[in-house]
Amino acid sequence: MESRNYQLNESKMFADVTDGIAIIINASTGIYYGMNGYGTGIFSNLLEGSSTADVLAAIKALPGAPDNVETALEAFLETLLGFEIIIPAPESAREASLVAKDAVFDQFIPVCKEYKDVQELLFADPIHEVSEEEGWKPEK
Repeated sequence: MESRNYQLNESKMFADVTDGIAIIINASTGIYYGMNGYGTGIFSNLLEGSSTADVLAAIKALPGAPDNVETALEAFLETLLGFEIIIPAPESAREASLVAKDAVFDQFIPVCKEYKDVQELLFADPIHEVSEEEGWKPEK
């Protein structure tokens, strides 16, 4: 696996990690994405500046890591890139750190799922009618 760095695609996405689970919202489509704990750990490390090589090394260092971790990581990265959640970032170095219990619980399979069930609600929120210049001007 070639070592790469990624960052959040801030032109489209908002991300938050709460209670060890990542939730990402695409502001232009209203689609949101959720990750399992293991996927959230990988995603968080990438956003904090760890390269894919650093993340892979951290995964391989976990007790019980199966032989196919590189394939699973590559598939996860392809999913994130396909959803346009992450984009390439300048090279940086930061040691990755993952929680072994999350990896074991999720069977070393990082997951990111797409959800379209609240698109209408997200677009009904007046926050989408806010401009940087004028702020929110509700209709009277």
